[in-house]
Amino acid sequence: MPSKPSAVIDTRVIYCGDNLDQLRKLPDGCVDLIYIDPPFNSNRNYEVFWGETKEKRSFEDRHESTKAYIDYMRPRCVL
Repeated sequence: MPSKPSAVIDTRVIYCGDNLDQLRKLPDGCVDLIYIDPPFNSNRNYEVFWGETKEKRSFEDRHESTKAYIDYMRPRCVL
């Protein structure tokens, strides 16, 4: 297996999870770009049946207020 392209982090890995948790694990200044697909405060609940097993996955895209949504997103964007 070839060596890592970066001496700081393994760039061959896709880091999945809440981006706030994942970003806190990374060294400062090691990221050039992050793509996030955040909830968009649509005030809806979503359900999908995933894959061949039809596993039910769901999430709520509801926040108490616009301020609560901004308070949720701000630290993710800042970090």
